[in-house]
Amino acid sequence: MAGGLLTKQADFLTAKKLNDVNDASSGGVIVSVPVGAPSPQISQTIPGDRIVLDDVTALALSDTAVGTLYGGVYMYVGTTLAPTAAPARGKFAFWLAANLPNGATPLYTVTSDAQPTTAIPGYIAGVFINAVTAGNFGWIQVAGTASVLFDSSLTASATATTVSAKVSPGLPSTADAGVALSTTTLSFVLGVAIGSPISSTISGVIITRGNFCGRI
Repeated sequence: MAGGLLTKQADFLTAKKLNDVNDASSGGVIVSVPVGAPSPQISQTIPGDRIVLDDVTALALSDTAVGTLYGGVYMYVGTTLAPTAAPARGKFAFWLAANLPNGATPLYTVTSDAQPTTAIPGYIAGVFINAVTAGNFGWIQVAGTASVLFDSSLTASATATTVSAKVSPGLPSTADAGVALSTTTLSFVLGVAIGSPISSTISGVIITRGNFCGRI
């Protein structure tokens, strides 16, 4: 793993592959002191932790039966317990709107339901890399080349077109392509399509949206 000033140098994984992590508790394994000792519980991985992977390491950490990971930045997050749309590979992960007034950064909780609404899906945290069980903890991708699920109906399908969260999608938490940019729609942008997007299909997107929330 490659480390840096904005990421951890190394990380504890509860599964052999990054896109197999689906922890029922934060960090998977809770490390605690003996009974009676006045110390809080801790774990080696906590929500907000980020790691940087190059293409070779990302491939090595890919369960290819789930999907192939590419070079980029990945963040460990918690998910909401009962979303309308279950998290799945390629779907958008959104910061939970209810947490934002108190600051999303300390909580690092995401949901697969568009936030703040399906008509204004602007609170984008990243993209799910696997089907994390609702209420569990796992990794999302926040930068680099990601695999993104496109909606059943796209505005356009040109090569290298702008990719954004779909407004009122047919498939929950999916992407649109080729939306005309405005002051409002700029907040929905994730990045740029690699090749030509295809409806109802997962394909490559270069994430250009900056996301610097996270723990070093």
